[in-house]
Amino acid sequence: MATKSGKYWVTWANSNALNSNSISDLDSTFQPKINAFIKALKDAGATVTVSTTKRSPKRAYLFHWSWKISQGKCKPQDAKSMVGVDIDWDHGDAAKSKAGALEMVRGFGLAVPPRSVFPPSLSSNHIQGKAIDMTINWKNNLKVKKKDGTVMTIAYMQNVNGNSMLHKLGESYGVKKLKSDAPHWSYNGR
Repeated sequence: MATKSGKYWVTWANSNALNSNSISDLDSTFQPKINAFIKALKDAGATVTVSTTKRSPKRAYLFHWSWKISQGKCKPQDAKSMVGVDIDWDHGDAAKSKAGALEMVRGFGLAVPPRSVFPPSLSSNHIQGKAIDMTINWKNNLKVKKKDGTVMTIAYMQNVNGNSMLHKLGESYGVKKLKSDAPHWSYNGR
């Protein structure tokens, strides 16, 4: 029998559908690019904290549908089923279904409007190990080497999505910024 959506599924996912935060779990073509980019940042004095690398498809599924249902972007019965995730999104009442999905969104710590107007992707680059979520911090200006060895100066900006110089640095290593998601970097910018 399927279990109704709600906080149970956050606990379930934390045991059965974990994210990785290990760079060694990344795709073998993307991993050396990330390693080089992070090394350059750290060598210049930045701190880098990795929160997510590879994501379970089951976790992505729970993220996606809980976000969409909780935000009223679809009805519970619109959610596709997934083998191995015996969840019932429909509580028989629209408000209860949204509340169950919202418990999950909060439990997973997902960004909702106004921070994010897009649902988590069902086909995220994280699933293929070609994306990373990381927080990069430093004070004042960072003098850091691009992949070609030239040094660039990057001013610290709290809004990483608007820091085009940091994005250019990443691109020199083959790591591209998704400008709508603060911690997200990937092989193709999505």
